[in-house]
Amino acid sequence: MLLLRDIATAVHGRLIGDGETPITGVSSIKDAKAGDITFLTHGSYKKYLPACRASAIILGKDIETDRLEHINIIVVDNPGLSYIKAAELFLKLKRGVKGISPLAFVSPGAHVAGDASIAPYVFIGDGAVIKGNVTLFPFVYIGDNTAIDEETTIYPHVTIYNDVLIGKRVIIHGGTVIGSDGFGYMWDGKKHAKIPQLGNVEIEDDVEIGANVAIDRASLGKTVIRKGTKIDNLVQIAHNVSIGENSIIVAHVGIAGSATIGNNVVLAGQVGVKDHATIGNNVQAGGQTGITKDVPDNMLIMGTPHMPHREWMKLQNYLKRLPALFERIKKVEQKLHLEEDHD
Repeated sequence: MLLLRDIATAVHGRLIGDGETPITGVSSIKDAKAGDITFLTHGSYKKYLPACRASAIILGKDIETDRLEHINIIVVDNPGLSYIKAAELFLKLKRGVKGISPLAFVSPGAHVAGDASIAPYVFIGDGAVIKGNVTLFPFVYIGDNTAIDEETTIYPHVTIYNDVLIGKRVIIHGGTVIGSDGFGYMWDGKKHAKIPQLGNVEIEDDVEIGANVAIDRASLGKTVIRKGTKIDNLVQIAHNVSIGENSIIVAHVGIAGSATIGNNVVLAGQVGVKDHATIGNNVQAGGQTGITKDVPDNMLIMGTPHMPHREWMKLQNYLKRLPALFERIKKVEQKLHLEEDHD
């Protein structure tokens, strides 16, 4: 439970109403009940205001408040961002109890901060470092010499191998594996000889990694995800890949070994990236794009092999017209008495 005045302070808003009102949760404007705080980010939802049962609402400065005497109000510059801040306050309340569960295993050689939350059945290996306000949910595995920085949250059944570095405020969702061996083999004339994977993985600050993601360790050096990047569920990131800052990697993307992704890149669903390809800054790749070579900065690409989006759109238009064009060619050939087999 939080007091409304504390929420108003956290979102830097102007409070109209009773700051001592207890707030127990966050809800949508349609479903809110007494004790909830809600928000309005789009004008189409104004119609729900008169009947809203929430105890408080976050509004933009452009919304008239004189007709909302039945509800407490926090007036802000950006309701959407303020909602995020308010929701984060309640998320923190749901974190696990501080301390180490007696059902967790912590190696004598590991260091765990006193205000970390270590749930039952967590395994923390030798030499691992878990810093302040880290939350590890049940069945998380932390390998030897792995370091997890402050305020990071790791959800159930995440496996993090040895020598991995995780930054501050990172979120890793269930089932993800970080630091498994890269897919590296060499043909020796008779069989595929495994190449030892001796590198590591580094995840910088404010990265979020979805469920069931695989991020392989480098063969030598490091696989790195730069700060602020967000990775959706079911993504494969191979050995020695480098992903820049504030990029978006959507579900089912596969990035092959030693590819380099720039800053502010968007790879839509099911994009495939060739090994050793370099993708520049601010590139956007549409769904199912096959990136087969380097891509310069600021490109919007589509298709397989990838091409500029406008070119791809033209090709799609031509493809739609092919059946009619084929029929026209058949008629011309018939007039010319050509007997070409088109089956």
